[in-house]
Amino acid sequence: MLRPEEMTRAVVVGSIESLDVTIECLYELGVLHLIDFTEQDEDFKIGQPLAKASDASQKLLKLRSMIRALSIDSHKPSERMVTSEIRKTLDQALVTLDLNTSKKAEARQRIQSLIRDKESEIKVLEPFAPFGISVEDYEGFETIFSSVGTCRADPESALRSKLVNVEVLKDLRKGDLAVAVFARVEDRSEVTRILAEHGFQESKLPKVTGDPSKVCERNRADIKSLEEDLARTESDLEAIRKKFADLIIASEEDLSIEVMKAETPLRIATSTNSFVIDGWLPTAKVEELQTSLNSRCCGLAFVETLPEEEGDEPPVLLKNPKPVKPFEFFIDLVSTPKYDEIDPTIVLFLTFPLFFGFMIGDLGFGLGLACLGAFMRLKLKDFPDLQKLGTIVLAGGIMASLFGLFVFAEAFGVPFHPPEAHPDEHSWESVANIPIHPMLDKMTDIKEMLALSLLAGWVHLTLGFVLGFVNHIRHDRKHAFAKVAWLLILLGLFIEIMYIAGGATGTSGFVNDTVLAWVPDAGTSVAGISVSITALAFIVAGVMGLSLTEGPMALSEVIGLFTNLVSYTRLAALAVGKGAMALAFNTMLFPLIFESHNIGIVIAGVLALFVTQMFFVFFLGALSAGIQAIRLNYVEFFLKFFEGGGKEFSPLRYLRRHSVATK
Repeated sequence: MLRPEEMTRAVVVGSIESLDVTIECLYELGVLHLIDFTEQDEDFKIGQPLAKASDASQKLLKLRSMIRALSIDSHKPSERMVTSEIRKTLDQALVTLDLNTSKKAEARQRIQSLIRDKESEIKVLEPFAPFGISVEDYEGFETIFSSVGTCRADPESALRSKLVNVEVLKDLRKGDLAVAVFARVEDRSEVTRILAEHGFQESKLPKVTGDPSKVCERNRADIKSLEEDLARTESDLEAIRKKFADLIIASEEDLSIEVMKAETPLRIATSTNSFVIDGWLPTAKVEELQTSLNSRCCGLAFVETLPEEEGDEPPVLLKNPKPVKPFEFFIDLVSTPKYDEIDPTIVLFLTFPLFFGFMIGDLGFGLGLACLGAFMRLKLKDFPDLQKLGTIVLAGGIMASLFGLFVFAEAFGVPFHPPEAHPDEHSWESVANIPIHPMLDKMTDIKEMLALSLLAGWVHLTLGFVLGFVNHIRHDRKHAFAKVAWLLILLGLFIEIMYIAGGATGTSGFVNDTVLAWVPDAGTSVAGISVSITALAFIVAGVMGLSLTEGPMALSEVIGLFTNLVSYTRLAALAVGKGAMALAFNTMLFPLIFESHNIGIVIAGVLALFVTQMFFVFFLGALSAGIQAIRLNYVEFFLKFFEGGGKEFSPLRYLRRHSVATK
């Protein structure tokens, strides 16, 4: 569970006659991570695609073209189709589809293009329709030129003040001014300058003839006719969709798989009479692969395992129980662990819900998050990552509910019972007498929560350094013992914090009496601060060990370790902050709900409470708690041991969603 699946380097060797069957067997089992063959020599060269590759590729191209033409990329067949039935009907269906679909798609594209052209002409010509000048009369003169377009300001007075022979036509439009300027050719530069000063944008008139208003009217009639043709074409295409969409999608999937298998020889070594497929597979699957090859290839292909050599990088297949698997989502966001690294997924499975639950700590909000997570898990099966995230939200919601029920005894920011110091405070006691009293109060037991957060941080960071030691001990003992030095410094810092705290909180008193009971009570005072001799000794020993293993420069990171530990107090800070937000909104709105005799005010108060609680507490509180819970793992915890950079296990396999293979 803490280590990835054990991998074995193996080669599958066989007679070239059995290559097709061997490839089929490998894809069905889905256990071999292929290593691409690149080093060709006189005996072995990169293989050629199987004979069926060409025909399957051509059919696949046609199908994908039809999928685009019919816009059925996201179509899901009502039921999975059997591959034998697909192959029986596909050839004839392709003839029919190719003939009808391509013509209809081309017609649709042509009609859409014509509609766009005519709409573009209308857009250009419509501003100049009021001028009553035929389109062809704007050009074609030897001594006169025209400038047609729009201006932000009226250029007429400026043009007439500078030019003697000029004609300006204009029409005020929404946001700008349509203008047509006619002037002598020799005045072109002056006209251009003046128009530019008034924000002129030239309009390029289309190559049509006649009055613009009549051209626009004619184009609108043409567009209406074209849209009717387009509707008929779309109707024909819709009929094709209804009849063939399931077959096309299922066939595309089946042919994609066939092409993938047929092109696999391009990744392996072949000779005239044999082939060699090199790769990695889980050690536990070696015997299963050999048994399957024996039964499928009649002894013409066999597996030979190879010893692991220095420099080999086996692919990584994380090995976690089913409940832990969704938390691999967090690992994928960072990097795949190396093959010889500890897999931290199980730690995330334990710590993330704990941290999240402590920060939310509310039965009502916890149950709400659990319902949201269950919905995502059950309803988003087509989105694997969101489904995993739903499982994580579900786990966090359950833990938040448990904290809210047994530790904080509150729901939706309202305590089960009013605090002793404020007996008049609103509580659930007026609705139901829940026989559970809080172990911690977010508004008063802040020191206790800070102490709990520091204890959680010490345990979490200690585990990180222990995992770092385990990662390095087999191949880099120097760095492994550096982790021991960091452990000593961390222990010294924690002892000092608990020494200063003493019995100020129940948590610090318990830790000092149990976990740190072996620590002598000897201490001294430095600048008015009580310093534990034992803590100082551990810190000095750790600093010396760090200097010997990682060098003097590493000592600059000691303060960083202290800030790492203190960073865990954000657990208490967010828990208190969330509780304070809920209390603030409840204090403002509860009097409106419970003390008002106006039903409208009561309803408004309930709605305001629901909206504010849902957005500010439920949404923002859950979002910030989730971010901080994963941040403590990524930044504080992972950096103590995790490097990543592993190669993900990617075996030869396929997934059928819309088709069912037949023997």
